[in-house]
Amino acid sequence: MDTYSSCKGSALKEPFNSEAAAKGKKKTSTRITVRISVEGFNPLRPEDEIKSELINHFESCGDIIRVDVPTDPFYDSDIGDWNALVKLAPEEEEEEYKAAVAYKKSLCADLANDKRFLFGIAVLGYDTSLPQDEVESILREHFSSCGEITHVYVDTLDKCTNIYFSKEEGEASALDLNGSKVGGFKITTMRVATVRSNRRSGPGTVGSCIPAHFLEFSRENTKKLEDYMTEWRAKARREKDSALRKHNTFKASKRARG
Repeated sequence: MDTYSSCKGSALKEPFNSEAAAKGKKKTSTRITVRISVEGFNPLRPEDEIKSELINHFESCGDIIRVDVPTDPFYDSDIGDWNALVKLAPEEEEEEYKAAVAYKKSLCADLANDKRFLFGIAVLGYDTSLPQDEVESILREHFSSCGEITHVYVDTLDKCTNIYFSKEEGEASALDLNGSKVGGFKITTMRVATVRSNRRSGPGTVGSCIPAHFLEFSRENTKKLEDYMTEWRAKARREKDSALRKHNTFKASKRARG
């Protein structure tokens, strides 16, 4: 059994679609779709459990198309042992949500397709009192004989370093250095979770981890998302103002023509 490191954190999640919730509902010729926002639940509870309770609580209101991330509160609604706060989400919020989700997906796709992170190991046991750049330099030299190194990430918090190679043979050779010494310290090597080595065999697969480089770049991607949405909102405001000016100009022209 392979052992993977960096099984922490959370991945960017896609919207949840409930086909089961939509089954058995009578179709009508006229259908109005409304999105509501819900919050107030315990965020530490399992996500699937929260989604299931939301579906059960709101299914009497009509067809449930999607359950996704909650937003701002409006009124209380008792759901078992917790209160949900609900409000109608405006059209602008829905468009903003879609833009954010689309950009998150693009960031995830970029990481998933980055060939630098296909083969890698995690290294522990080295002298963690050394500066970060010195640790990287020493470990690069120690594993240089294994093959081309594409990326090194020194995690000073977890006292662990992830080293990636261009080929699978490099990863295998690096794993064989388990128990070797670096500066008098006996190191431990193990396979790090990657997109390639950590593919799920199906929904609910046990023992799978988030690829380590997803965690490494999570803060950077959060900043990218914040910057992108700041620009998106500014552009949306400009387009709205432009449309309003054109509308007012058209109305004024129409009045002038009598």
